[in-house]
This record gives sequence, structure tokens and C-alpha cells, in this order.
Amino acid sequence: MTTSTMDNAYNTNYYHDGSLFQLRPAKKAIKTFVLSNGIIVAMFQGNRGAHPELDFVVKILRKGKDQRPEPPIHTYWVVDLMIKSHIYPNEIKEVLNYYIDFYDKCRPFDTVEERNAYEPQSLSYIMEKFGNLNAFHTLPMDYIALVIELFCLCEKRNEGAYMFRNILHILKDYVDGTADYMNVIKASMPLNR
Repeated sequence: MTTSTMDNAYNTNYYHDGSLFQLRPAKKAIKTFVLSNGIIVAMFQGNRGAHPELDFVVKILRKGKDQRPEPPIHTYWVVDLMIKSHIYPNEIKEVLNYYIDFYDKCRPFDTVEERNAYEPQSLSYIMEKFGNLNAFHTLPMDYIALVIELFCLCEKRNEGAYMFRNILHILKDYVDGTADYMNVIKASMPLNR
């Protein structure tokens, strides 16, 4: 195996047989998705809220033999869309409107079986219409679409939660020119939500 091939390999402690795993506590992902840039996004059993059996935690794994699963930081995709909004303002506004509407209309999982069988609803639409929205060194739209969709569903299962929806709205305000970038970044940071 060449050095470049080794650098692109996944950490086999965490990804093998088409699934992502975590070691502590030892769990296999409920669902595993490999995206166009090689980032793996997976859903793991969670334990929060009024319905802990339906809760899920999103983790990502990047290529690299030393990489470990980690939660996808909201600031990554928020900053990514902020960058792209300067190149594609109308398209990013449309993406945000789509996901605000998706958030308002989506319903949380009612059963463990429904959650475990879940297939992304927005991915094909976003990729068909906005898959070409790229800027140098930014995230692919399938990553952004899947992460936003999963967080919409996760928050909707936790009654009274609204922080993720607020991030979508303040990001849209930024694209519209009515929110300062520092407020957007602050809203996306864990301690400020």
C-alpha cells in the first residue's frame, strides 16, 4: 500500500464491513452513509429526551488511519454555507428556505423500526439542484444536506428543542444581509445555543 493510499484509508477500528462503530461504549451505527468526499456520517443510538429509545446521535469519520468518530460540529457546515453564500447567494438562500420548510414539516420517528430503516429524504433533491455549489476547500452539498436533515429530525424528536431551527434562521438572516457573521458563528457554537 502506498503512502497516499494509506492516508486515504479509514481507521479500521471504527469503520469496517460497511458500518461505522464506536468503541466506548461499543456500538455499531444504526445507519452508515459514505458521502462523495469520503466522509462517513452515521447514526448511533442516543439516550436523551422524553423518548430515549428513539433518540440518535450523529457522528462523522474522516479518511485517515488515525481518525476517530466525532460529532459533526455545526460551525463546519454553517461557515461552509456562509462562504458559499458569497458566491451563490440566491442558491444558498433557496437551500436554507428548503430546510426551514423541511424542519417545519418533518415529523419525528415514532418507532425504533422507522428510525432504523430511515433513508434520507432531501439528499437526491439537494444534489440534483445544488450539487454543483462548490467553493475551493468547502464541504460537498451531500454532507451539508445529510447533516442538516438528520439534525432536523433529531431536534423534532426532542419536544421543546429549537436551537437547530434557530441556526437555520439566523444563517438565512445572514444571507439576507440582516445578521452579523459573529452572531451566526456564536449561534452555531455549542455553549451559546
